[in-house]
Amino acid sequence: MFQQETQRVAALINEVLETLGYGRRQLELRPVPFSGVWGAASSISYQLATEQLEAELQPQLAELPKKEAKRLLQERVRERAQAIAEQIAAQLIARDGFARVEAVNGYVNVIFDSSHYANAVIRAVLEQAERYGQGEPKTERIMVEFSQPNTHKAFHIGHLRNACLGDSLCRILRFAGYDVLAANYIGDIGLHVIKTLWCYLRFHQGEEPPRQQRGRWLGEIYAEADRRLNYRDDVVALLNELAHDDQLFVQAIDRMLKELWREHKVGEDIAYLLGQISSGRELKPDAFYDDQTIVAFWPIVGKQLEHELAALRDQQAAEPDNPDIPRLLASTQERYQRWQRLAETIDWWPQVPTWQREVRETFQRWERKDPDFIRLWEETRAWSLEEFHRIYAELDIHFDVWFYESEVEDEGRAIVRELLEKGIAEISDGLPVVKIDEKLGLDKETYRTLPILRSDGTTLYSTKDLALTKRKFEQYGVDRAIWVVDTRQSLYLQQIFKVMELWGFPQAAKCYHLAYEMVTLPSGAMSSRSGNVVLYEDIARQVLERAREIIDEKNPTLPPERKEEVARQVGLGSLKYSMLSRDNNRVIVFDIEEALSFEGHAAPYIQYAHARACRILEKVDALPEGPYTFRDLTPEEINLIEHLANFPNDVAKAAEEYKPLVIANYVYELAKRFNDFYHVCPVLQAEEPTRSARLALVAATRQTLANGLRLLGIAAPDVM
Repeated sequence: MFQQETQRVAALINEVLETLGYGRRQLELRPVPFSGVWGAASSISYQLATEQLEAELQPQLAELPKKEAKRLLQERVRERAQAIAEQIAAQLIARDGFARVEAVNGYVNVIFDSSHYANAVIRAVLEQAERYGQGEPKTERIMVEFSQPNTHKAFHIGHLRNACLGDSLCRILRFAGYDVLAANYIGDIGLHVIKTLWCYLRFHQGEEPPRQQRGRWLGEIYAEADRRLNYRDDVVALLNELAHDDQLFVQAIDRMLKELWREHKVGEDIAYLLGQISSGRELKPDAFYDDQTIVAFWPIVGKQLEHELAALRDQQAAEPDNPDIPRLLASTQERYQRWQRLAETIDWWPQVPTWQREVRETFQRWERKDPDFIRLWEETRAWSLEEFHRIYAELDIHFDVWFYESEVEDEGRAIVRELLEKGIAEISDGLPVVKIDEKLGLDKETYRTLPILRSDGTTLYSTKDLALTKRKFEQYGVDRAIWVVDTRQSLYLQQIFKVMELWGFPQAAKCYHLAYEMVTLPSGAMSSRSGNVVLYEDIARQVLERAREIIDEKNPTLPPERKEEVARQVGLGSLKYSMLSRDNNRVIVFDIEEALSFEGHAAPYIQYAHARACRILEKVDALPEGPYTFRDLTPEEINLIEHLANFPNDVAKAAEEYKPLVIANYVYELAKRFNDFYHVCPVLQAEEPTRSARLALVAATRQTLANGLRLLGIAAPDVM
């Protein structure tokens, strides 16, 4: 809105410049730097003065030292700029809609009439309604690839951040005027799928979970598969950690060795290993040649940890003010809990090599397209996809294009052959690779070397991503492609972009990686393998239950079905806003209490501002027609109108920077300014014409809040 007014001022100044014989210029105006005042300032007088004086004084300036010539020019320019500014101001004074026009220090300041400007803002919002803030149509087609969940894994809170970012970005770009395709790339094959299906066939064949639990169940099987296959690594990792960080454990090595010998007659093998531990050397999973040795040794490790815990508790009782003891106690307790989990399945140790061989054999069943295996893959894949579609429907997230990893393997192999034929790729140590830095002629290591196929002909992520990107450019006519992928993939995606550039695709220059940091728990990073993820369906259920409780408290007379609807809007809005209201380059430490907060910088605070505006407007039969008379505007009214005017600019900024956070911050600030206005400025009780003006301001705020929330994928309830 402010931009429209400044464009009008720029056009008028250009008319004046023509009248004064200066000719039209490219003008850049900025807001006047005075609090509580709307207006635009132009420095065109300085530009004109500089041009004139450089021409007039050229012979004189040429004879002076450079520094002195510059000083003389600056002195004269200030005087001339003020004179020109006064000329321009004199011509603008009679124009309609301006409170005053002044020439100050060589600048032309055009101060808008407050009532005129407020009417212009409110009229724009109310007339354009759902289109307020929308940009002009643009010819560029953009594809945003986001979400990208893996089948055979459960959808968790980390996936939610990606999905919310991508969906909001698509909404913002469309609203800004771009032709946008929302794309999802489903990881429906890969080692994680092979591991899950191996574990199913080996330990769960014939089992089938309830329909609504299939995705979760597959995720649990994947976590189990990884625990089984990595069991030896986990055991040895704990031993190495104890050997390096726990002096009491190292000091107890001799005692532990004697106990092993006395109870199990275990000698040379364990003695050698314990010697390695005591000398600080790192153990490897294959260091235990006799499987029974670790089976016998593991209970003794637990006894030692129990002994350390007891000693630390005694020390804490004796030294309650010692600040180191709580930390040591927590660390030892965590290690003991890990030991307990591993002890429950110590019988897995001897079986791990067999299981790893079976997984390799299972992978070969996929490679040769074994019919029975493909049928199982298709059935379990469908279970995951059904869950994904249900979650997307609940979150109101929609995709125009669905890609599947399994569909681009053969295309990828063909692309590798083409890149080899063109000399872009080469064979290095038996692998097809692209030496990107060398091909780009870079001396400094930047993009490194990208393998694009395994030596046995099986595909890599890069094989499939090259095929997928080619599809985007050729099949879908994409001018610009955006990937919403976590920050750990930054180098890899830059490598893909550069290979596409070497391949000759001009669109590669406009490829963009919208990186985001992970979501962690207060206790640390989440991991599908470890099974310590917060599943989306669990957190959504808790949020919706809590939202329903709050709606019951706030509005007990609301009909039950309406309460359910509002609770869903508020609960899901809370989840989405918690993912979008932090910079995507920052880790989100997901705290359920914070996510469920209905105060401050949170979606319910913003939604409640919208509902409050609705409640005010419900009490009038119809919105009075404008124009509206704003008299003696309060600071709260000025701040609110000013923020409404900024919405189109913030939409453009969010689209240009690929940053939904801009809109998340905008709607929060708008809600905050509206609440400030609500508590200071009576609306329904005000006298006319102020009453009508304030009702229009409330209606404009309600509309802009709804528009902004919609760009975040968040509902705007009319009651709460």
